Amino acid sequence: MAIKTMSASTGGGGNFSEGWHEVTITKADYGVYNAQDGSSKKYIDVWFQDYPENMNLRVYETFNKKDNTEFKIANLFKYANAGIVGVLNDPTGKRPLIQYDDEASGLIGKAVHVYLYKETKTGNNYSRLFDDIAPTVHKGEHLSYDDKAVEAIKKGIAGRCNKLHGIGNGMGTTTPPADATWAGIPE
Repeated sequence: MAIKTMSASTGGGGNFSEGWHEVTITKADYGVYNAQDGSSKKYIDVWFQDYPENMNLRVYETFNKKDNTEFKIANLFKYANAGIVGVLNDPTGKRPLIQYDDEASGLIGKAVHVYLYKETKTGNNYSRLFDDIAPTVHKGEHLSYDDKAVEAIKKGIAGRCNKLHGIGNGMGTTTPPADATWAGIPE
């Protein structure tokens, strides 16, 4: 016979029901996805209190086609109110520019909202985290979000998730169009 170990945990942990959940970030690390075609893409993995290690959020860098600015990882820091150094006026005066430190450790301890959906393409109906987050209601030194702003952000994110994954219309998971910015990146 051999001496073995097992978890003393009695279960529980995070809530895996579909919809929005407020969570606290416990760990964040950057990585690089190297595709078979030789291309690569930077990402950040984020883990949450009360959720297992395999229930992490992976956000791939995604660039705006108009001005080539990265916005997916930037939104993670913006909505978590992490590493925000200042808000600057842009040269046109139309849209302020957020200056932030993108050190992954700056996300630790921040509260955010995550959106869980049921992954149906595998037939296992697992809960998955959509790759956008929403802020919590808070007043910060540089950025603040009230109930109305948080709900508007949540509504937009849920709509994108529902469109991409066919939630609520009986379609199951859909395949993104070939010209999608993140097409070919594994979920």
